[in-house]
Amino acid sequence: MANLVKMDLRRLFHSKMFFISAGIVAALNIILMTLIPLFTKFFIPSEMVRIVEFSDVLVNPFAISWMIILMFISMVSFSYADIANGFIKNIAGQIPRKSDTIISKFIVIGLHNFIFIAVAALSMVAGQYLGSLFGTYQIVMDDQIGFALLTLLVKWLLTMAISSILLFLTTGVRNKTLASIVGVILGTGTMGLIYLGLSTAVDSIFKTSGFNLSLVMPDALLNTVNVGANIGVINAVIASVVCVAIFLALTVKMFNTRDIK
Repeated sequence: MANLVKMDLRRLFHSKMFFISAGIVAALNIILMTLIPLFTKFFIPSEMVRIVEFSDVLVNPFAISWMIILMFISMVSFSYADIANGFIKNIAGQIPRKSDTIISKFIVIGLHNFIFIAVAALSMVAGQYLGSLFGTYQIVMDDQIGFALLTLLVKWLLTMAISSILLFLTTGVRNKTLASIVGVILGTGTMGLIYLGLSTAVDSIFKTSGFNLSLVMPDALLNTVNVGANIGVINAVIASVVCVAIFLALTVKMFNTRDIK
């Protein structure tokens, strides 16, 4: 297993898509967070200085919510690369359990997502500090920073839940196009309308009151969870564990029962 992880790590750090995607996120965070206060000062002159707490900067590491799509597209590219070039066929035939390749890949995806979120958070902080130099706001250190870091950890768990779905599609179903489409849909949060419709239908059929499917779906929780405000934390952890357990098991089972081509 250790050798498999090392090989997957080598593949990850030789992935152009990984570095390009993370670089785009970092660049956009810095550019947008620098330009927004500049334009604000230019078009809306004001002597008032807005106070921004450092914890608020950390809990929202992506300047634009859809930027997280880049992380999922990079993850799909990495997950499918060994299948696309036939590398998986050579490796799987030399190990006792070919499903170990799934576990190894998932472990490295965890590092992939962690690095992505860390890069996004650090570039957001850098962009915010550069933007604060224009004097439209001031960043202050507050006592919620620990909770903000825990929020990022929970968001990482939620990205792993979504990644387990995408891993199932790329490695289990072996359909990169479908995985990319699903990654885009889940990354943009466009499933919200579907969740609303299903929640309304459940309320109508079972005569429930206030049923909300988005409270237990990883992609919806990714945008709302906040440890400091105690919003969706327990639901996020449970949803992540259940989603990973189900889809990782499905991926392993399907991978073991299919011929490797």
